[in-house]
Amino acid sequence: KDREFRAVGGSSSAARDCVWNRDEQSSSLPQASSSLRYNPRNMFMHTTFFKLMRLSRTLPLIAVLCFVAHPAFGQNPDITPVNIFGDGDPSNGVEDSRQQVWSGRRQGASLADHPMNAGTIKCDGKIRGTAMVIDTREFAPALKGVVLASAAHVLYDLDKKQRFRRCEFHLLALAELRRYQAKIDLRQLRMGNYDPYKATDGLEFGEGDWVFMYVPRPWKGFSPAEALVPRAFSFANMESFQQSGGELRLIAYDSVAGAISVSRHCRVIESHAGDLGGGVWKGQLLDDCDSVNGSSGGGIVAVLQGKQYLVGIRNGSHWSEQAFPIEQYPLGPPDGAAWDRWANTNFARAFDSDLLSELKNFSLSLAGDDTLF
Repeated sequence: KDREFRAVGGSSSAARDCVWNRDEQSSSLPQASSSLRYNPRNMFMHTTFFKLMRLSRTLPLIAVLCFVAHPAFGQNPDITPVNIFGDGDPSNGVEDSRQQVWSGRRQGASLADHPMNAGTIKCDGKIRGTAMVIDTREFAPALKGVVLASAAHVLYDLDKKQRFRRCEFHLLALAELRRYQAKIDLRQLRMGNYDPYKATDGLEFGEGDWVFMYVPRPWKGFSPAEALVPRAFSFANMESFQQSGGELRLIAYDSVAGAISVSRHCRVIESHAGDLGGGVWKGQLLDDCDSVNGSSGGGIVAVLQGKQYLVGIRNGSHWSEQAFPIEQYPLGPPDGAAWDRWANTNFARAFDSDLLSELKNFSLSLAGDDTLF
């Protein structure tokens, strides 16, 4: 039941943004077994991007960690988009709900028009994924720096099985504007039980694929009021949330456009036994938010009455090999394929009481360190 990852056309230290399940404060708002093996012999090098996929013919499910590595100054990566969901009918084109938040290449755009609560993580010279800016004032109002949330695998070179040595945050993916960059202190991390050697070894993968990072010296113009308030979302109240005008979105990096994008009106559900997530671990969310490579670490955001709340962290995607045979779909489901919790879906780690407690303790520890200087 071993499964392999094969890197196709990419850098040795990046991957696609998806999970595998078989084979990249607490006020609330409204299985199949297998193992996966990372095989470096199957790596093909490329300067821009690297996808992971497993080649097992014995198991029905596939999952991929999706992240990206490409040069810092906007060279176009050689990328095949993943997880652009549609109605399954290729004759009427590909449905794509994403909207670009801001890009320095757009004329007439103003940073003042957009919340400054997301950006990219650049490690060892290349963009690796997305990070979200968290509002920690309810936990540690005196904290001087900024806390970021992302997926833990974004900080790792999966080829070498080790953490990157230098990382920085680029607000709104503005790599060309130094005033919107900030160094991440990799000595100050709070991370789940993610292990690059066991990342795809078991149904529990994804539960520990989260990380909180610290930026001691924020970028120019940082305002805590624009950061995202983390909350545990009550899916039992989804109907009333939607009736009140609530909406779920994904905010994440678009490696094709080189910008942060927003996927709107997402369908997000909790994983249960029988679907691709198997309901194996508490807090696993399945969603149909359109995304491409680089979305690892992006935020599932609940929007209600003009306010945004961070309710989940994007990990990756699963799909069924029975529905999408590898011989016919070597790169996974094609753009425009229909979302189906049993055949083709993204997944994310929800903010729940455990994650909120970790964030609170991390913020308090950072605030304590700040008082020493």
